Amino acid sequence: MSQIIQFPLPDHTGHDYDGDADAILAAVPPKAREKLRFELIKTIDSYGANFTQWKLDFPPDCDETLRKQIYDIAHEEHRRKVHMLKDIMLLKARVLVAEYFGRR
Repeated sequence: MSQIIQFPLPDHTGHDYDGDADAILAAVPPKAREKLRFELIKTIDSYGANFTQWKLDFPPDCDETLRKQIYDIAHEEHRRKVHMLKDIMLLKARVLVAEYFGRR
């Protein structure tokens, strides 16, 4: 039976996402855990540019106030994307562990 997971996860600013991922993967034996960790890293790296790079285009006649507003909005969007990437990392770790135990 499938489980519905709320997304995005609640905001945990300053939270140790890497520690959470390690805790999730700890259920798997060490040798297999390294393979799962590699799969997790590959998944996160494949999303990299979509979540960590952004480009700003300013209208040619915009003043400094408008530039600042556009920048602030882009910066907030970037923060949300990075948070989403961290949520994806934790959810992917759960999926990898579930798939590992499902194969056994």
